[in-house]
Amino acid sequence: MAAPVLLLGLLLIASAATAHDELPHLELPATLDSGPAHGSDAPQGLMDIMSVSGCGRFAALVAATPNASDIFEQRVVAGGGGLTVFCPDDKAVAGFAPTFLALADTDRLNVLLHHGAAGRYVRAQLAGFRWVAVPTLAVADAATGEAQTVLVREHNGTMRLWPTWPAESVARVRKTVDSSSEEAPLLVLHVIDAVLLRKKLDGAGGDGAAAAGACSGRLGWLHMCIPVWVVLLWVFVVIVSFFAGMLMQSWWGSMKDE
Repeated sequence: MAAPVLLLGLLLIASAATAHDELPHLELPATLDSGPAHGSDAPQGLMDIMSVSGCGRFAALVAATPNASDIFEQRVVAGGGGLTVFCPDDKAVAGFAPTFLALADTDRLNVLLHHGAAGRYVRAQLAGFRWVAVPTLAVADAATGEAQTVLVREHNGTMRLWPTWPAESVARVRKTVDSSSEEAPLLVLHVIDAVLLRKKLDGAGGDGAAAAGACSGRLGWLHMCIPVWVVLLWVFVVIVSFFAGMLMQSWWGSMKDE
């Protein structure tokens, strides 16, 4: 029976090699607060930069949601550590606005904070990895303080984002604005073409419908979306290998008898 097991092992290794390219993965730790900072100390141009870059509707949601603007702005003050915003463009936010307004207050804040990350993440930092798990300002577990993450990949001049894993690509970066300098805020703005939503929102108003069916036609297993045809192929190979092994044993037994 060693032959079927060996053949199955080789198939699994080959499938894994085919499904993943050779670039490494990088999971970044959440950036710790460098000290207390207050939104009132932040440069007044933060929302303006977002607006003139093509995501004024998102900036308006941030400004209108309690605590959201303070959390964003405290990152661009002196000692705040910098801020990266994955900023949905006006078209994306216009289509999402009715859903956003129907969310519970906690979910509204989490959705907005899921688009921000502490620190500056420019495209050049991401190019050497298959994907980078960027911790956002949203908290996934209130008990541990673990941050929600967004998977980011820069490949062949296109930057893609996944709000959850496993999931399909739901957003692309249309342009990047790096307003960082010695005088200006430490801000990197990636304008994206979709709102990033996790599969499940904690508040009563969220249903996570935008991310439903991400693995449609696939099996979510071992943190991967495995196509059903691959699983069926594995099963087929196991069955064929089993009977082939039995035939080999029978043949070998008859050869010994002779």
